Amino acid sequence: MKNSIIHRLIVICIILCALPLIALLLVATAGIFWIYLLMIAVPIVILTTLAILYIKKRVIEPLGILILEANNISSGDLSHEIAYERNDEIGRFVSAFDHMRSELYEQQKQQRQFEIERKNFINSISHDLKTPIASISAHIEALQDGIAATPEEEKQYFKVVENKLVILTELSNQLSLSYSMPDTIHLVAQNANCYHWTSDFFDDVRTECQIHGIAPNLKNLIEVDNKATICIDIYQFDRALQNISSNVFRYTKGFFSISAEISEQKFFLRIENDGVTLPADHVGKIFDRFYTEETGDAQGHLGLGLYITKTVIQAMKGNIQAKIQSGRIIFEITLPIS
Repeated sequence: MKNSIIHRLIVICIILCALPLIALLLVATAGIFWIYLLMIAVPIVILTTLAILYIKKRVIEPLGILILEANNISSGDLSHEIAYERNDEIGRFVSAFDHMRSELYEQQKQQRQFEIERKNFINSISHDLKTPIASISAHIEALQDGIAATPEEEKQYFKVVENKLVILTELSNQLSLSYSMPDTIHLVAQNANCYHWTSDFFDDVRTECQIHGIAPNLKNLIEVDNKATICIDIYQFDRALQNISSNVFRYTKGFFSISAEISEQKFFLRIENDGVTLPADHVGKIFDRFYTEETGDAQGHLGLGLYITKTVIQAMKGNIQAKIQSGRIIFEITLPIS
Protein backbone atom coordinates (compact mmCIF):
# COMPACT_ATOMS: atom_id res chain seq x y z
CA MET A 1 0.00 0.00 0.00
CA LYS A 2 1.37 3.41 -0.94
CA ASN A 3 2.51 5.67 1.86
CA SER A 4 -0.03 8.48 2.29
CA ILE A 5 0.51 11.81 4.07
CA ILE A 6 -3.23 12.35 4.25
CA HIS A 7 -3.73 9.00 5.93
CA ARG A 8 -1.15 9.82 8.60
CA LEU A 9 -2.57 13.28 9.21
CA ILE A 10 -6.02 11.74 9.72
CA VAL A 11 -4.56 9.35 12.30
CA ILE A 12 -2.86 12.23 14.12
CA CYS A 13 -6.09 14.25 14.19
CA ILE A 14 -8.04 11.29 15.60
CA ILE A 15 -5.46 10.90 18.36
CA LEU A 16 -5.53 14.63 19.13
CA CYS A 17 -9.32 14.47 19.44
CA ALA A 18 -9.50 11.24 21.39
CA LEU A 19 -6.89 11.99 24.09
CA PRO A 20 -8.58 15.17 25.42
CA LEU A 21 -11.86 13.30 25.72
CA ILE A 22 -10.21 10.55 27.73
CA ALA A 23 -8.40 13.13 29.85
CA LEU A 24 -11.61 15.01 30.59
CA LEU A 25 -13.21 11.82 31.80
CA LEU A 26 -10.29 11.26 34.18
CA VAL A 27 -10.40 14.85 35.44
CA ALA A 28 -14.12 14.65 36.04
CA THR A 29 -13.68 11.59 38.27
CA ALA A 30 -10.44 12.47 40.03
CA GLY A 31 -10.71 16.24 40.27
CA ILE A 32 -6.94 16.55 40.35
CA PHE A 33 -5.34 19.41 38.38
CA TRP A 34 -1.96 17.77 37.70
CA ILE A 35 -3.70 14.88 36.02
CA TYR A 36 -5.30 17.43 33.69
CA LEU A 37 -1.92 18.89 32.79
CA LEU A 38 -0.32 15.49 32.38
CA MET A 39 -3.06 13.92 30.31
CA ILE A 40 -4.02 16.88 28.13
CA ALA A 41 -1.40 19.60 27.90
CA VAL A 42 1.71 17.44 27.55
CA PRO A 43 0.32 15.05 24.88
CA ILE A 44 -1.07 17.96 22.88
CA VAL A 45 2.29 19.73 22.94
CA ILE A 46 4.13 16.56 21.96
CA LEU A 47 1.72 15.60 19.19
CA THR A 48 1.61 19.14 17.84
CA THR A 49 5.40 19.21 17.73
CA LEU A 50 5.49 15.86 15.97
CA ALA A 51 2.87 17.04 13.49
CA ILE A 52 4.89 20.18 12.75
CA LEU A 53 8.10 18.20 12.26
CA TYR A 54 6.31 15.67 10.10
CA ILE A 55 4.78 18.34 7.85
CA LYS A 56 8.12 20.14 7.65
CA LYS A 57 9.95 16.94 6.69
CA ARG A 58 7.40 15.51 4.30
CA VAL A 59 5.84 18.63 2.78
CA ILE A 60 7.86 21.82 3.36
CA GLU A 61 11.31 20.38 2.48
CA PRO A 62 10.16 18.75 -0.80
CA LEU A 63 8.44 22.00 -1.77
CA GLY A 64 11.71 23.81 -1.04
CA ILE A 65 13.50 21.42 -3.40
CA LEU A 66 10.91 22.10 -6.09
CA ILE A 67 11.25 25.87 -5.61
CA LEU A 68 15.03 25.61 -6.01
CA GLU A 69 14.72 23.47 -9.15
CA ALA A 70 12.01 25.74 -10.55
CA ASN A 71 14.44 28.67 -10.20
CA ASN A 72 17.12 26.63 -12.02
CA ILE A 73 14.66 25.81 -14.79
CA SER A 74 13.59 29.45 -15.13
CA SER A 75 17.27 30.36 -15.61
CA GLY A 76 17.57 27.75 -18.39
CA ASP A 77 19.36 25.00 -16.45
CA LEU A 78 17.43 21.76 -16.96
CA SER A 79 20.27 19.33 -16.31
CA HIS A 80 19.77 18.65 -12.60
CA GLU A 81 17.85 15.50 -11.72
CA ILE A 82 15.46 15.93 -8.81
CA ALA A 83 16.09 13.20 -6.25
CA TYR A 84 13.16 12.32 -3.96
CA GLU A 85 12.58 8.65 -3.22
CA ARG A 86 9.37 8.55 -1.17
CA ASN A 87 6.34 7.14 -2.95
CA ASP A 88 3.62 9.30 -1.38
CA GLU A 89 1.56 12.14 -2.85
CA ILE A 90 4.42 14.61 -2.63
CA GLY A 91 6.83 12.00 -4.00
CA ARG A 92 4.62 11.36 -7.00
CA PHE A 93 4.27 15.10 -7.57
CA VAL A 94 8.07 15.55 -7.43
CA SER A 95 8.45 12.59 -9.82
CA ALA A 96 5.99 14.15 -12.28
CA PHE A 97 7.80 17.48 -12.00
CA ASP A 98 11.14 15.78 -12.67
CA HIS A 99 9.65 13.95 -15.65
CA MET A 100 8.53 17.30 -17.05
CA ARG A 101 12.05 18.67 -16.47
CA SER A 102 13.56 15.65 -18.22
CA GLU A 103 11.28 16.04 -21.25
CA LEU A 104 12.08 19.74 -21.48
CA TYR A 105 15.79 18.95 -21.18
CA GLU A 106 15.59 16.50 -24.09
CA GLN A 107 13.73 19.09 -26.14
CA GLN A 108 16.37 21.65 -25.23
CA LYS A 109 19.16 19.32 -26.43
CA GLN A 110 17.26 18.58 -29.63
CA GLN A 111 16.77 22.29 -30.23
CA ARG A 112 20.50 22.93 -29.74
CA GLN A 113 21.31 20.09 -32.17
CA PHE A 114 18.80 21.49 -34.63
CA GLU A 115 20.46 24.91 -34.42
CA ILE A 116 23.84 23.32 -35.12
CA GLU A 117 22.39 21.43 -38.09
CA ARG A 118 20.66 24.57 -39.34
CA LYS A 119 23.88 26.55 -39.15
CA ASN A 120 25.83 23.82 -40.96
CA PHE A 121 23.07 23.54 -43.54
CA ILE A 122 23.05 27.26 -44.25
CA ASN A 123 26.84 27.29 -44.59
CA SER A 124 26.77 24.28 -46.91
CA ILE A 125 23.93 25.40 -49.13
CA SER A 126 25.31 28.94 -49.36
CA HIS A 127 28.66 27.64 -50.57
CA ASP A 128 27.22 24.95 -52.83
CA LEU A 129 24.81 27.35 -54.50
CA LYS A 130 27.21 30.28 -54.79
CA THR A 131 29.96 28.44 -56.67
CA PRO A 132 27.93 26.99 -59.60
CA ILE A 133 25.91 30.21 -59.89
CA ALA A 134 29.14 32.20 -60.12
CA SER A 135 30.45 29.78 -62.73
CA ILE A 136 27.25 30.01 -64.79
CA SER A 137 27.36 33.82 -64.60
CA ALA A 138 31.00 33.92 -65.69
CA HIS A 139 30.45 31.63 -68.68
CA ILE A 140 27.35 33.52 -69.82
CA GLU A 141 29.25 36.80 -69.63
CA ALA A 142 32.06 35.23 -71.63
CA LEU A 143 29.58 34.11 -74.29
CA GLN A 144 28.01 37.56 -74.37
CA ASP A 145 31.44 39.15 -74.79
CA GLY A 146 32.21 36.79 -77.67
CA ILE A 147 35.24 35.23 -75.99
CA ALA A 148 34.48 31.84 -77.60
CA ALA A 149 36.45 31.99 -80.82
CA THR A 150 34.98 28.89 -82.48
CA PRO A 151 31.66 27.05 -82.45
CA GLU A 152 33.42 24.23 -80.60
CA GLU A 153 34.52 26.58 -77.81
CA GLU A 154 31.03 28.05 -77.62
CA LYS A 155 29.59 24.56 -77.37
CA GLN A 156 32.03 23.78 -74.58
CA TYR A 157 30.93 26.89 -72.69
CA PHE A 158 27.30 25.83 -72.99
CA LYS A 159 28.26 22.34 -71.81
CA VAL A 160 29.82 23.76 -68.64
CA VAL A 161 26.71 25.85 -67.98
CA GLU A 162 24.55 22.77 -68.51
CA ASN A 163 26.63 20.74 -66.04
CA LYS A 164 26.35 23.48 -63.43
CA LEU A 165 22.58 23.59 -63.92
CA VAL A 166 22.45 19.82 -63.35
CA ILE A 167 24.26 20.36 -60.04
CA LEU A 168 21.76 23.07 -59.03
CA THR A 169 18.87 20.79 -60.01
CA GLU A 170 20.25 17.97 -57.88
CA LEU A 171 20.69 20.36 -54.94
CA SER A 172 17.07 21.43 -55.37
CA ASN A 173 15.92 17.80 -55.43
CA GLN A 174 17.89 17.01 -52.29
CA LEU A 175 16.43 20.02 -50.50
CA SER A 176 12.90 18.95 -51.43
CA LEU A 177 13.46 15.67 -49.55
CA SER A 178 15.66 16.99 -46.73
CA TYR A 179 12.82 16.97 -44.19
CA SER A 180 10.74 14.16 -45.63
CA MET A 181 9.79 11.17 -43.52
CA PRO A 182 9.24 7.59 -44.75
CA ASP A 183 5.48 7.95 -44.37
CA THR A 184 5.29 11.27 -46.24
CA ILE A 185 7.19 10.40 -49.43
CA HIS A 186 4.95 9.94 -52.46
CA LEU A 187 5.77 6.62 -54.09
CA VAL A 188 4.58 5.14 -57.38
CA ALA A 189 5.08 1.53 -56.32
CA GLN A 190 5.11 -1.45 -58.64
CA ASN A 191 6.20 -5.06 -58.42
CA ALA A 192 9.59 -5.75 -60.00
CA ASN A 193 11.01 -9.22 -60.54
CA CYS A 194 14.10 -9.52 -58.33
CA TYR A 195 16.28 -11.26 -60.92
CA HIS A 196 15.40 -9.01 -63.85
CA TRP A 197 15.62 -5.80 -61.81
CA THR A 198 19.05 -6.85 -60.50
CA SER A 199 20.26 -7.68 -64.02
CA ASP A 200 19.17 -4.27 -65.32
CA PHE A 201 20.76 -2.54 -62.32
CA PHE A 202 24.04 -4.38 -62.86
CA ASP A 203 24.07 -3.34 -66.54
CA ASP A 204 23.76 0.32 -65.49
CA VAL A 205 26.52 -0.12 -62.89
CA ARG A 206 28.88 -1.66 -65.48
CA THR A 207 28.38 1.34 -67.76
CA GLU A 208 29.04 3.80 -64.92
CA CYS A 209 32.13 1.89 -63.84
CA GLN A 210 33.55 1.98 -67.36
CA ILE A 211 33.22 5.76 -67.35
CA HIS A 212 35.03 6.01 -64.00
CA GLY A 213 37.63 3.37 -64.78
CA ILE A 214 36.50 0.93 -62.08
CA ALA A 215 36.35 -2.84 -62.45
CA PRO A 216 33.30 -3.98 -60.45
CA ASN A 217 32.65 -7.42 -58.98
CA LEU A 218 28.93 -8.01 -59.63
CA LYS A 219 27.24 -11.16 -58.34
CA ASN A 220 23.58 -11.89 -59.05
CA LEU A 221 22.92 -14.89 -56.81
CA ILE A 222 19.21 -15.04 -57.71
CA GLU A 223 18.10 -17.88 -59.99
CA VAL A 224 16.92 -16.75 -63.41
CA ASP A 225 13.59 -18.55 -63.01
CA ASN A 226 12.91 -17.11 -59.54
CA LYS A 227 9.49 -15.43 -59.54
CA ALA A 228 10.02 -13.37 -56.38
CA THR A 229 9.24 -9.66 -56.68
CA ILE A 230 9.89 -6.51 -54.68
CA CYS A 231 7.39 -3.67 -54.40
CA ILE A 232 9.34 -0.50 -55.18
CA ASP A 233 9.15 2.89 -56.77
CA ILE A 234 11.72 2.20 -59.48
CA TYR A 235 12.66 5.88 -59.96
CA GLN A 236 13.03 6.61 -56.24
CA PHE A 237 14.89 3.36 -55.56
CA ASP A 238 17.29 4.08 -58.40
CA ARG A 239 17.82 7.55 -56.99
CA ALA A 240 18.54 6.11 -53.55
CA LEU A 241 21.13 3.74 -55.00
CA GLN A 242 22.69 6.56 -57.03
CA ASN A 243 23.36 8.40 -53.76
CA ILE A 244 25.44 5.41 -52.64
CA SER A 245 27.07 4.98 -56.05
CA SER A 246 28.19 8.61 -56.16
CA ASN A 247 30.21 8.02 -53.00
CA VAL A 248 31.56 4.76 -54.41
CA PHE A 249 32.77 6.42 -57.62
CA ARG A 250 34.40 9.24 -55.67
CA TYR A 251 36.23 7.16 -53.09
CA THR A 252 36.84 3.64 -54.46
CA LYS A 253 40.53 2.82 -54.71
CA GLY A 254 40.46 -0.60 -56.34
CA PHE A 255 37.71 -2.80 -54.93
CA PHE A 256 34.00 -2.42 -55.68
CA SER A 257 31.51 -5.26 -55.25
CA ILE A 258 27.73 -5.62 -55.43
CA SER A 259 25.84 -8.83 -54.71
CA ALA A 260 22.14 -9.62 -54.70
CA GLU A 261 20.37 -12.61 -53.21
CA ILE A 262 17.09 -13.79 -51.71
CA SER A 263 17.12 -15.23 -48.20
CA GLU A 264 14.52 -15.63 -45.47
CA GLN A 265 11.79 -14.05 -47.62
CA LYS A 266 13.86 -10.92 -48.11
CA PHE A 267 15.77 -9.37 -50.98
CA PHE A 268 19.35 -8.48 -50.01
CA LEU A 269 21.53 -6.02 -51.90
CA ARG A 270 25.09 -5.71 -50.60
CA ILE A 271 27.35 -2.87 -51.83
CA GLU A 272 30.98 -2.91 -50.74
CA ASN A 273 34.04 -0.82 -51.59
CA ASP A 274 37.46 0.05 -50.18
CA GLY A 275 37.01 3.83 -50.19
CA VAL A 276 36.66 4.27 -46.42
CA THR A 277 37.29 7.89 -45.43
CA LEU A 278 35.63 8.09 -42.03
CA PRO A 279 36.41 6.59 -38.60
CA ALA A 280 34.64 3.37 -37.70
CA ASP A 281 32.82 5.04 -34.81
CA HIS A 282 31.23 7.53 -37.25
CA VAL A 283 29.62 4.92 -39.47
CA GLY A 284 26.36 5.14 -37.50
CA LYS A 285 26.10 8.86 -38.34
CA ILE A 286 26.35 8.70 -42.11
CA PHE A 287 22.57 8.40 -42.51
CA ASP A 288 22.00 11.51 -40.37
CA ARG A 289 20.70 14.60 -42.09
CA PHE A 290 23.49 17.03 -43.12
CA TYR A 291 26.25 14.66 -41.98
CA THR A 292 29.35 15.02 -44.13
CA GLU A 293 33.08 14.73 -43.63
CA GLU A 294 33.61 17.44 -46.23
CA THR A 295 33.01 21.12 -46.54
CA GLY A 296 30.84 22.27 -49.42
CA ASP A 297 32.61 21.78 -52.73
CA ALA A 298 30.00 22.77 -55.32
CA GLN A 299 29.35 19.16 -56.21
CA GLY A 300 26.02 18.86 -54.43
CA HIS A 301 27.35 17.19 -51.29
CA LEU A 302 25.13 18.61 -48.57
CA GLY A 303 25.21 15.54 -46.37
CA LEU A 304 21.69 14.70 -47.54
CA GLY A 305 22.31 11.88 -50.00
CA LEU A 306 22.48 8.94 -47.60
CA TYR A 307 19.77 10.46 -45.40
CA ILE A 308 17.46 10.53 -48.44
CA THR A 309 18.54 7.00 -49.37
CA LYS A 310 17.52 5.66 -45.96
CA THR A 311 14.26 7.61 -45.99
CA VAL A 312 13.28 6.27 -49.42
CA ILE A 313 14.16 2.66 -48.58
CA GLN A 314 12.24 2.81 -45.30
CA ALA A 315 9.27 4.24 -47.20
CA MET A 316 9.32 1.02 -49.24
CA LYS A 317 9.24 -1.05 -46.00
CA GLY A 318 12.92 -1.86 -46.31
CA ASN A 319 16.03 -1.10 -44.32
CA ILE A 320 19.64 -0.09 -44.92
CA GLN A 321 22.65 -0.55 -42.67
CA ALA A 322 26.32 0.32 -42.99
CA LYS A 323 29.44 -1.06 -41.36
CA ILE A 324 33.19 -0.89 -41.74
CA GLN A 325 35.07 -4.15 -41.92
CA SER A 326 38.70 -4.85 -42.88
CA GLY A 327 39.18 -1.42 -44.39
CA ARG A 328 35.98 -1.62 -46.45
CA ILE A 329 32.61 0.04 -46.05
CA ILE A 330 29.61 -2.22 -46.58
CA PHE A 331 26.03 -1.13 -47.27
CA GLU A 332 23.36 -3.81 -46.87
CA ILE A 333 19.85 -3.10 -48.16
CA THR A 334 16.93 -5.41 -47.38
CA LEU A 335 13.46 -5.32 -48.90
CA PRO A 336 10.49 -7.63 -48.32
CA ILE A 337 9.63 -9.91 -51.24
CA SER A 338 6.26 -11.02 -52.50
